[in-house]
Amino acid sequence: MKQTRKLLAAIAVLIFCLGLTMPTALANSSGTSTGTATVTSTAPTISSVELWNMIETVDANDSALTVNTEYHLNFTVSDANTMADIKNVTIIAWDNRSQVVTDADSQRYHYTWTWVNLTDVWACPLSANYIVTENYSDPNPAALGEGSYEFRLAFKLSKVANYSNGVTYDGWQFNIAVFDAALNQGTYGVGTGGRTQFGVASYLEISITDVTHSWSAAPNTTNNVVSAGGDGKVDFTALTNRVWKAQVEGTQNLTKGDDLIGLDNVTQYGSNVVGSSVPLTFEYADVTGITAQAAPADEASPTAVGVWLWLDIPTGTPAGNYVYTLNIQVVAG
Repeated sequence: MKQTRKLLAAIAVLIFCLGLTMPTALANSSGTSTGTATVTSTAPTISSVELWNMIETVDANDSALTVNTEYHLNFTVSDANTMADIKNVTIIAWDNRSQVVTDADSQRYHYTWTWVNLTDVWACPLSANYIVTENYSDPNPAALGEGSYEFRLAFKLSKVANYSNGVTYDGWQFNIAVFDAALNQGTYGVGTGGRTQFGVASYLEISITDVTHSWSAAPNTTNNVVSAGGDGKVDFTALTNRVWKAQVEGTQNLTKGDDLIGLDNVTQYGSNVVGSSVPLTFEYADVTGITAQAAPADEASPTAVGVWLWLDIPTGTPAGNYVYTLNIQVVAG
C-alpha cells in the first residue's frame, strides 16, 4: 500500500510537469483595417488676365491692336489638384458687335486657340499663322506639380481682322475656359464678370499689278485706251480690314523734254465707261465705281480691281515718249 501511494504521487508529479510544457490556446490579440481617403476633384479657376504687347511693356487692354503683330494674353490657372489635373485650355477672341462666342472661326471676326496637356500642344484651328508657338508658356512638364501657373498665349490677328476702334475699344473681347480631368470647368469672360477687351486698328494695303502702263496713238485723237496688261485698265489689289475706296492722282503733266501733254488729257473711271470718266488731277481724287468696297474675307485673297484710263492727244503734239507717274491709294471708305 505504501508503494502504491508513492507510485500515485510520482504519476501526479509527472502529469503536472507535462502540463507545464503543453501550449496554451489563446484568442487573437491584434488585427488590421484597410482605410481609403478619397480626394475630390476641385474646379480650376482663372485669374490675373492681362493683355500685353510682344515684349510685355505696354498694357494692350482697351487699346487698338495692330493686325499681323504679336501680342501676349497672360492668365493664371489654379487647381488644388495641381496642374497635372488640367486637361485643356481654350481661348476665344471675337468681335462682339456681330458675333457670339460660339460662332465659327473666321479671319474677320472669330479666333480660337487651344492647349492640350496630354500632348503639350498649342494650336489655332483657323491657321497656324495666328499663333506664335515659340513664345507660348504652359506648365508641361516643369510645373505640373504646382497648384497654379501663369499661362501665356502668343498670338496674331489676320490682316483682315475686322476694324474696331473707338473711345473704349470694346469691339473685341476674350473668353477663356479651362477643364480638368474630371471635366470641371473654370471660365473667364462671358457671364463671369471678367472682361478683357480690345479694338483692331485700321489696316489698308495696296499692291500694284500693272507697274507700268502706256498709250500709243497719233495727235488729234481722243479716248485712247490705256495698254496695261491688255485689259484697258491699271490693275491692283487691296487688302484691308474695313470698308475702303480707291483714289488716284498724277504727279505731273506727261512730258518729253520741253514738250508736254496736259495731265487733264488723261481721264479715269472705275469701269469701262469712257463717257463717265473724269480728268486726272494733281491731288488724290476718288475713283468712281471703286468706293464703299467691302474688306476681303481672307488675307490670301485680296480684292482685285482696276482703274480705266483714257488719253486725248492734242493736235500738233510732237512725236516721242511722254512720261508721268500715276499714284493709286486705298483709304477708308
